[in-house]
Amino acid sequence: MKTVIYLDTLLLVNFLIGYLLLRGAGLLTGCAPSFGRNLLGGLAAAFSTLILLAPPLPFWGQLAFQALSALAVTRSAFAWRGARPFLRQAAWYLCLNLLLAGVVIWRCSQGTGGIWQTNNLSVYAAVSPALLAGCVAGVYLCARLFVLFFGRPAARPLYRLEFLLGEEPVRGLRALYDTGFEVSDPYTGAPALLVALPAMGQSLPPGLGQALGEYFSTGALPGKGEGVRLIQCSTAAGKGLLPAVTARQLSLAGPGGQGTLPRATVIFCREALADGNFDAIFGGGLLFAL
Repeated sequence: MKTVIYLDTLLLVNFLIGYLLLRGAGLLTGCAPSFGRNLLGGLAAAFSTLILLAPPLPFWGQLAFQALSALAVTRSAFAWRGARPFLRQAAWYLCLNLLLAGVVIWRCSQGTGGIWQTNNLSVYAAVSPALLAGCVAGVYLCARLFVLFFGRPAARPLYRLEFLLGEEPVRGLRALYDTGFEVSDPYTGAPALLVALPAMGQSLPPGLGQALGEYFSTGALPGKGEGVRLIQCSTAAGKGLLPAVTARQLSLAGPGGQGTLPRATVIFCREALADGNFDAIFGGGLLFAL
């Protein structure tokens, strides 16, 4: 029995599936893609399903295409941070696809969906949009629950951080990429990062060091201010105001290479971060701006 496949529906449905599964892969690897990259990955995932309409390939060709398409979709969605993180993201994306295919086939076998067929290791199921949406949501929920119960992936590489405060260079800081860090500068729109004040040592300009010390001691900025402004941040302890300044020529070097920004916002906290293994944290807003 032949199945009629509508090309626009096929692409749209698989774009949404790819988008959510890439979000799930980002959750499981601790490195969620940006909105724009996620859209690009969803488009790549949608067009990769056109292999379903092609003549059957040899089995080795089917395996090669599925592996290469998974790598291409993953590369479209995630920024490059090294071979091992990339392969881990691709593996999780492939696993979530296999899980979704298994769930849909199982539901069809229970008589709750339409017929299904495969070609070139791609699965097409004539099921209702509600059933398919429920299956995709279920797979994504599994990824969320996995992260909820087992926590985010822990070990992530550190980046070498350098920047200028005024004319004073700050070097030798260790920065950690944290997908949960979403602070942005509402005044300048520049990407922001959080730096532990104790890690600065003698690198702070004297006037700035005095202004920051006075703020953390009294809760008020001195008259001159040294260019310090206050930015609202949310932490586990609640919302609060932290002092921030504009840095120039910020450089990050780590997995995948090195990047430089002409300016960024440096937010200071009073205490050392975690157990002191790193001096600063930054999120995707800064990383994807490089």
